[in-house]
Amino acid sequence: MSDIKQLANIPEISFIENMTLEETVNFAMDQYKNCYKKEYGKDPELRTGDPKSLLLKSFSLVAYQIMQYIDTKGRQELLKTSTGDALDNLGALLGMPRNGAKRAVAMERFTLSAIRNEYVSIPAGTRVKTQSGKYFNTLDYAEIPMGSLYVDVEVQAEIAGTGSNGIQPGNIEVLVDANPYVAAVTNITESTGGLDIESDDDYTERIFLSPSRYSSAGPRDAYEYYIKEWRSDIKDVKVVSPSPCVIEIYAVLENGKLLTETERNDLQAYISGENMRPLCDKVLCAVPEEIPYKIGLTYWIASSDKQSAGIIQEQVAEAVEEYKTWQRKLGRDINPTELITRIRQAGAKRVRVSSPLDITISETQISACTESTVIYGGIEDD
Repeated sequence: MSDIKQLANIPEISFIENMTLEETVNFAMDQYKNCYKKEYGKDPELRTGDPKSLLLKSFSLVAYQIMQYIDTKGRQELLKTSTGDALDNLGALLGMPRNGAKRAVAMERFTLSAIRNEYVSIPAGTRVKTQSGKYFNTLDYAEIPMGSLYVDVEVQAEIAGTGSNGIQPGNIEVLVDANPYVAAVTNITESTGGLDIESDDDYTERIFLSPSRYSSAGPRDAYEYYIKEWRSDIKDVKVVSPSPCVIEIYAVLENGKLLTETERNDLQAYISGENMRPLCDKVLCAVPEEIPYKIGLTYWIASSDKQSAGIIQEQVAEAVEEYKTWQRKLGRDINPTELITRIRQAGAKRVRVSSPLDITISETQISACTESTVIYGGIEDD
């Protein structure tokens, strides 16, 4: 079932009126009794171990299984409760397939052992890798010109998905396919752009927004649709118009990561296509302003929970990390009350928070935790 906010208030539908197995058995028993009385003028005797009772229960179980299939089929035809292949078929009705996995890319530098007076070829498909064994290959044929020592070539991960993202410069440093003149290879940019296959929730949200795509990206929803179509790992987006005909896009990836300059340029170019944006719109992909805050708190555990003190401390640490993730959202005010609530739910008896303070965040700003100090104050009486 989808968990997107746009469908949160859409009621769930049961095509069998939420009927339980017990109710199905009772219904079958009542129908048998009614038919028996109508035929013979008296109530039948149905004891627990009676063969007729067992037979009715068996039929009821089969009928209930059929009812479950009916209910599941009906729910899979509704956007809120559709999943997997059924959701793919809903998307197909709109000509909108699920986004597949994509490979991460990076810029790789091939460096010669010495400058040569001839061109040195770097064939398409030349493989490089990290020390940990993540393979990349060149996309196109490239050459190191005469008199030059190196050439920069785009490489892509051999395995699609997010697992090859975030490899920092200098770490794709092993040349797999030997070249007699190349002495060293290294990535000069971080690897980015790898995506897993689009999740059900992300795909459901795109289907929900899809009616907006039948126009150019003029309405806010239409811009949001095309932005999410560009990359399915965009989890937060704001589209604002600070002045007439100027559109600013602020986007945040999974885990609160901001787009790199290269990714912002790619998104801006994608949205600025002549068949996508209104002709008069100037689209800019901007960087959200990060508002720093610190976490500083002390918490205590009740004496009645001292046997679980170790578990509670782990839960509090996890709650603090979950708060950081929750807080890092465009336009979300910095809210210490939420932090206290989460720590209390984790099992703490009392919490004293020195920071953060309440801070108002604009829709194009995003919070950033710069420091976290969590002190366990010990056990105290209930």
